[in-house]
Amino acid sequence: MDKSNHDVYLFNSDRPFHHYASGQLVLAREEASKLFELGDAYELLICAGGQCRVSWGQQRQVLKRGSCLLVAPHTRLELAGGESPVTCYWIQFFPKDSEERVAYQHVADAIRDRYDLGRLANNVILPQYYQIREFNRINTMCLQTLLLIRGNYYTEALPSYAITELMLEITNDFITGLHHLTRANPKATEIIDWLSSHLDADLTVRGLADHFEMNYRYVSRLIKKETGMTASRLILQKKLDIACGLLLKSNLPLKLIADQAYFNDEKYFLRCFKKQLGQTPTQYRQQYMDDFLLNDTRTREARR
Repeated sequence: MDKSNHDVYLFNSDRPFHHYASGQLVLAREEASKLFELGDAYELLICAGGQCRVSWGQQRQVLKRGSCLLVAPHTRLELAGGESPVTCYWIQFFPKDSEERVAYQHVADAIRDRYDLGRLANNVILPQYYQIREFNRINTMCLQTLLLIRGNYYTEALPSYAITELMLEITNDFITGLHHLTRANPKATEIIDWLSSHLDADLTVRGLADHFEMNYRYVSRLIKKETGMTASRLILQKKLDIACGLLLKSNLPLKLIADQAYFNDEKYFLRCFKKQLGQTPTQYRQQYMDDFLLNDTRTREARR
């Protein structure tokens, strides 16, 4: 469905949202539909793997990896799996301040006007339906947020701040995407998209420049202007995002994670990880993976 057909929700972010409930829902292959009745809270559904069909009222939407759906309170949801298992994160929350629902085009137009954009700046901006652009990074944040919520904390404010930060990151992903649609250099977008899908290659700035038959200094400036990072830093960050996701979601040995994150050299991977994240991959995994069995389907069903 065309995303411009969906409305966008604006939630004042001067104060953090109140976290009500959250978890991970797993639908087995061809599992029967599940019905959920929302109460007074909003719910954000984020598909982490597979593909499922979501129905509410007269509306239908297919969720696939990286897509999210914001559902209003008092909505009856029906989720149906597909030909492969489906994993979704779900977060129920209450905004503490004002909220507004506007047309997608209203936000898209505001991107072109500095004054209008400034009026939106204090809001979490969530489309009703959205395909997240940088999902590896957001996926890692989702896992970290859910693991933090499952842990011990001295104040209920901590989960609330965590989910607010996650939603601000999704907002940033959405607004950045709109900005690219309206102002990005098409060639820069093409280069970055190609880079993202060829992380298995031995990428260098000169190699990128040769592939696109451009001057390598110009390519460097183009990438820096679009991302705020050098080309080499961007490549490294994308590989580390993949590695972080694998560390949190699997028990793979570090050598295989290094390979699957396109480092190809375990020692180099370990050095880069420690330098950029301030801890070893093992420490990172242990911090978030203790007793990590995030299958909250029963909890989710209990809140129907």
